[in-house]
Amino acid sequence: MKIRYLVENIHCQKCANTILNSLSDEFAGIEILLDKEPKEIVAELTTEQEQKFKDEMSDIGYPIVKELERS
Repeated sequence: MKIRYLVENIHCQKCANTILNSLSDEFAGIEILLDKEPKEIVAELTTEQEQKFKDEMSDIGYPIVKELERS
């Protein structure tokens, strides 16, 4: 399922590239919405992947603040 999150510390395309380079091999369909303020991220995740995704986002310096939507 696609989950949209509100994320801290994303400021620019370099931040987006860091996330994509770090996580796109393990998690499919990551999209960073740089036109939103505060910034948002969308990822295609299974239920089993959700916590690991949140943990890894925090580990690379972009903590998830809250979940915004599931589809």
